[in-house]
Amino acid sequence: MSTRDFQSVLFVDDDADICSVVQATLRLVPGLHVQTADSGERAIDLAHEIRPDLVLMDVMMPGLDGPSTLKRMRESVLLANIPVVFMTAKVLPAEISQFLKMGAIGVIVKPFDPLKLYGDLFALWNKEGTASAGPVADSGQPNAQAQVDALTISFLQRAWADVINLAKMIERAQNGDRSVFKEIERVSHSLHGAGAMFGFPKISEAGGTMARIVEGFAVSAEAHTCASEPAALQQLLEFSKQLAQEVEAAWQTSPQSTAMFQTSCGVR
Repeated sequence: MSTRDFQSVLFVDDDADICSVVQATLRLVPGLHVQTADSGERAIDLAHEIRPDLVLMDVMMPGLDGPSTLKRMRESVLLANIPVVFMTAKVLPAEISQFLKMGAIGVIVKPFDPLKLYGDLFALWNKEGTASAGPVADSGQPNAQAQVDALTISFLQRAWADVINLAKMIERAQNGDRSVFKEIERVSHSLHGAGAMFGFPKISEAGGTMARIVEGFAVSAEAHTCASEPAALQQLLEFSKQLAQEVEAAWQTSPQSTAMFQTSCGVR
């Protein structure tokens, strides 16, 4: 691997909030070009177009997930040699070892510190573990922190809208509409990942629990019936209420968020 700084990065994640944070912080590195893709399919197309020096990619994505995207890259003559770093919440040694066997040069664990991301990537790029402090870590850090703070407020605004939509979808599910399960799982999974990254572990935990509950519905759907489903839906509703409480609590501890919460969400 070259010891020069990489000059272009393609970041792949289906979560818009995480894409925004990664793009905002890495773009503060002088001379570094950053592109994002919201799916494995889009990543393949963009990689052919821009030929990035490095691909940073989430493992869990709908459709073409991270490992499947890497497999397709390795099957392409034009993309086979592009280094790939996975990003995942799966931290068991066996899982990380499997990702490396697939051909990834490293793994960054979620939640991650956006202000240290460039240094982490540079260390993996060098394979020496001797990353410099990095431009973001010195003169660019105040700007990066301001970007992260603004995106944190944006995430909490989105999270409250998600809470409202989740309540509506759960009500539809209780009335027999199974079509909403996939969207409930997607939203819950997104809150799980973004909540952890923005430093809201309780939001992340509630979102993760809801996603796991809905995964159980996908299994029972094959049999078209499940005696325990009403109880599970009630459990899902209770966790959605807990999620709402955690989002509101997060607003109370975020800079300038209380007034914004009352204005944008109608809280009294």
